[in-house]
Amino acid sequence: MLAARDFCVEADGRQLLRDLRFQARPGVPLVIIGESGAGKSTLARALLGMAPGRGSGRLYAGGIELVGADQAALRRWRGRCAALVPQAVHDALNPQHTLLEQVAAPLRRHLGLRRGAAALAAADLLASLGLEPGLHGRYPAQCSGGQLQRALLAAALAPSPALLVLDEPTSALDPAAAALVLARLRAEAARRQLVVVTHDLDLARALDGDVLVLYGGCAVETGPAAAVLEAPRHPYTRGLLRAWPREHGKDLQGIAGVHQEGARGCAFANRCGQRIGRCGEEVPALDATGVACLRGGIVTVLAARALHKRLGRQTVLAGLDLDVQAGETVVVVGASGAGKSTLARILVGLLAADAGSVHTAAREDGAAAAGVAYVPQHAAASVAGHFTVFDAVAEPLVIAGAPAPRAAALRALADVRLPATEAFLARPARGLSGGELQRLAIARALIGDPAVLVADEPTAALDASVQAKVLRLLLDVQEARGLALLLITHNMRIARHVADRVVRLEHGRCAAAAPG
Repeated sequence: MLAARDFCVEADGRQLLRDLRFQARPGVPLVIIGESGAGKSTLARALLGMAPGRGSGRLYAGGIELVGADQAALRRWRGRCAALVPQAVHDALNPQHTLLEQVAAPLRRHLGLRRGAAALAAADLLASLGLEPGLHGRYPAQCSGGQLQRALLAAALAPSPALLVLDEPTSALDPAAAALVLARLRAEAARRQLVVVTHDLDLARALDGDVLVLYGGCAVETGPAAAVLEAPRHPYTRGLLRAWPREHGKDLQGIAGVHQEGARGCAFANRCGQRIGRCGEEVPALDATGVACLRGGIVTVLAARALHKRLGRQTVLAGLDLDVQAGETVVVVGASGAGKSTLARILVGLLAADAGSVHTAAREDGAAAAGVAYVPQHAAASVAGHFTVFDAVAEPLVIAGAPAPRAAALRALADVRLPATEAFLARPARGLSGGELQRLAIARALIGDPAVLVADEPTAALDASVQAKVLRLLLDVQEARGLALLLITHNMRIARHVADRVVRLEHGRCAAAAPG
């Protein structure tokens, strides 16, 4: 059994792992993913009783309680019953011995094989991992990183341990060698408990086991890889997936901010777009569904139910349902006249539906953002000709009587990369270019800190260069503020580059559409 209960590791006054709780399923690979510094390698070493610091709580592996275990017993247990393939391959092998000698050594030590038998078995192991006989007599300094990685795997497999822990096992491999190692790992998972630490999400999917997502030394999500990596429920897991390149998928997107070490409450709170006041005070634990979030996972911030709308004699919407989650980018596509702009105006309250309902997330105590804002299709027509830039941007706050509209206007201009200066605030809005007016409309929508930004054809009247800048801007603003985007367009190429999810509006209803 491999399990943790309130397991912590502290070193030099820093908490490297905090209150970890998980249990591996026998015969199912456990893949640990997360950013650099999340605690993945610390946990990998802890699973062999080699944590770099003081451990507390409970950590079980192979029938041994590792916290407080006798060091002599651990030394006997390692190698024969548990093995680690470390990430730093260039430092892991003895520079004075050949690859063959170093794979044969555990066979002689743990299985008692004679020198000749151990050499033959070691040669077979190396060959099975794609290392030809001509490489067996080489010293580590004469080998590539990928060759060393496979030699270390051969040495770890030699005594057939019950627990095999691998830290980034394919990071130095070319595609052909990575495929060979992957096939071997899948075979080994049926014979022993396999734990793989990786940042490679394709490897995590291919191993088809369970995934444990770490952030700031905490477990934030766990579950079967197919479920977690296809439909993540924690905002951090979704951020990891957005940062991983996908063929025919959206442009890469990062996670705002940086990890705040030693913060109270949820470790991810300072980077989370759906945080509320409690998140800075309470530490969430993995719940029964495998997500550690005080809001139960990614929340829905905009929901339309059974919307109906007729314009004259034409039925535009016929029982439409639509959900938008916090921080998500949803693109609605459809032919001209399909009702896309009508839908957008209903969602933001500018037009009443004949039937159905629209719900937006209310502002909870300490929430980062709430409500919905609108970027109209014709930015120039939405700005009064006699307005200054300040009048146009600050209009929502002035109407609401909110304090400090000038400071908020300067921040909004900076967010959309317009000059955040008093001189620019005083400029007549009618003197701006088309691209500047589009950015101005986006700044006006952002000034109220919305949870959802609805943009109707935000690039329709722009040339290709300005169009690209506006799309990149929208994604950057979303990343920085953590808001959800609902984009209306008829252009599937645009949809493919910006969308987490694409829906097609046809016959008054929304249906899933594959971007491409």
